[in-house]
Amino acid sequence: MELLLPLIGKKITIFSLQGAGQERQDVGVLEAAQGEFVKIRKSEHEVLFFSINQIRLIKPFEPL
Repeated sequence: MELLLPLIGKKITIFSLQGAGQERQDVGVLEAAQGEFVKIRKSEHEVLFFSINQIRLIKPFEPL
């Protein structure tokens, strides 16, 4: 998870695999990456947690 530290506080897109092989895209601000989970805030009232086992790609909006 140390690799994600430069992305904390930045807007990202997470591409994740859901059931039945379907892919999902979520855009938000990366708030935390600890243990086996990643937390993004999509809006003031919506926060998502992803298991690293579901994540296929994390794409920052701005170059690092």
